[in-house]
Amino acid sequence: MTLRTPPSWLQAGSHPAENDRLTAQGLWRTTGILGATDLQVTQNATPGMTVYVTSGWAAIVGTNTTTQGAYVVYNDATYTATISAASASNPRIDIVCITVSDAYYTGSTNTAVIQVIAGTPASSPVAPSAPANSIILAQVAVAASATQILNANITYVASQATTPIGISSTATVSAVDFVTSTSNGTGVGSFNNDIMELIMGAL
Repeated sequence: MTLRTPPSWLQAGSHPAENDRLTAQGLWRTTGILGATDLQVTQNATPGMTVYVTSGWAAIVGTNTTTQGAYVVYNDATYTATISAASASNPRIDIVCITVSDAYYTGSTNTAVIQVIAGTPASSPVAPSAPANSIILAQVAVAASATQILNANITYVASQATTPIGISSTATVSAVDFVTSTSNGTGVGSFNNDIMELIMGAL
């Protein structure tokens, strides 16, 4: 297949989910968080073998195929992720990630999950690889015989998704901004045009 048709959001068109995800990838070209403070990983308020993942958005570009597109995931509340018991003899490095499973490509589940992938204990440990369709949020250094994880053990590694849109990815842009700050001064009547010009000019 070359040109995908019908194009996204054509009136009365039939749009496969993959085509919509490719549209999302046109807006968020790479896997990453969407806001500068999204999905932070921190120690539990009562330190132990768990960490917090805060709320926020991420775009995850699928890796099962080259045309899978970008999944947009949202965590709406702080999530507690469990770190498995430490090795008694060697340290290890774990990763905290969000993984999308899509049965259309492989397996039998259609989910998005926050999970911890444990590394292999070693005298000089290395972080494990992420599963397919994942964003790595943080690495966690788990010392030998550790019983708690502190912020000092957590390295946040997620970057922001790249976008061709000509605004700061950390800026807050609301409908009111477009309605009250349109270039032609006509207010609500130009809201949709401004949105579409922003999107189409970026693609």
